[in-house]
Amino acid sequence: MDSFLQVQKSTIALLGFDLFSENREMWKRPYRAINVFGIAAIFPFILAAVLHNWKHVMLLADAMVALLITILGLFKFSMILYLRKDFKRLIDKFRLLMKDEAGQGAEYAEILDAANKQDQRMCTLFRICFFLAWLLNSVLPFVRMGLGYWLAGHAEPELPFPCLFPWDIHILRNYAMSFTWSAFASTGVVLPAVSLDTIFCSFTSNLCAFFKIAQYKVVRFRGGSLKESQATLNKVFALYQTSLDMCSDLNLCYQPIICAQFFISSLQLCMLGYLFSITFAQTEGVYYASFIATIIIQAYIYCYCGENLKTESASFEWAIYDSPWHESLGAGGASTSICRSLLISMMRAHRGFRITGYFFEANMEAFSSIVRTAMSYITMLRSFS
Repeated sequence: MDSFLQVQKSTIALLGFDLFSENREMWKRPYRAINVFGIAAIFPFILAAVLHNWKHVMLLADAMVALLITILGLFKFSMILYLRKDFKRLIDKFRLLMKDEAGQGAEYAEILDAANKQDQRMCTLFRICFFLAWLLNSVLPFVRMGLGYWLAGHAEPELPFPCLFPWDIHILRNYAMSFTWSAFASTGVVLPAVSLDTIFCSFTSNLCAFFKIAQYKVVRFRGGSLKESQATLNKVFALYQTSLDMCSDLNLCYQPIICAQFFISSLQLCMLGYLFSITFAQTEGVYYASFIATIIIQAYIYCYCGENLKTESASFEWAIYDSPWHESLGAGGASTSICRSLLISMMRAHRGFRITGYFFEANMEAFSSIVRTAMSYITMLRSFS
């Protein structure tokens, strides 16, 4: 339980405010989130670069990638602010349920601990991938300028984001200011993505643990009488229903985020794939390859977690089927009532729970569809170049 709360606190703290404090206390140190405001301020200059390069496919694709990244980063940050009370409420529900289940037996605590350890490993890997992409994005301009100077004897100033400023960046002072602004603002893209995505991973991991506990309980339930059997099953069904309700709350919060993530990721993948195919044998190819890997991992996180949640919630049906329900039944109307409740629970569990982005489901099939669509877009872009 402590590890679950620690993950949430450390993740939200990356953005510069405390989700667990009151509204007045949350923005005591607003300078910590200045990087997010920096990306909002630089957005018009990225848009200007897109409009300026609209006739050059490669430069346009590069600028469009930066534009989509900033849009997604600003959207995720605004959603964190908008949903902060809902997230706090969800975290409190998770903590209470985890405390209650862990106190019922060591085996249940082990299931929760295993889920949180796996979640921490995934979150750590995800953060490393994103921060490596950010580091490459900050270092690549110097690599480009160094190669340009080595090959041609002079170097054109490069920035982490394709921007069109109203001042001359060939002047050293202007370039230093522009580069610092761009590099600092790029963290405003990374931090909201890392925060929201890792919180989603943490929520779904623990929801899967709750479903596993419900399966464990129903497979091993015993009752000395019909009344005791009914009472035991009612508690298990209550846990399953509570988990489904929390799934619904989580899905309600993340529907717009998943929808925006999948739509923008599809566009990013097609443009980054096009740029990678053009610069495959060049230095930029390493950067674009790492960026593609980061975008794919980001989409994969949502699809993988959605698939796991669907599988674990639906597995409750088979847990009921494998349970020794017949050993606790006798003759009479009470046993008929228990059988009916078991059948109804199996029918509900058969559907499982599906994480959706309004008009599609976040699962591995959707992930494959994103990759296939991106490949078709790459072919179309190459035909225009």
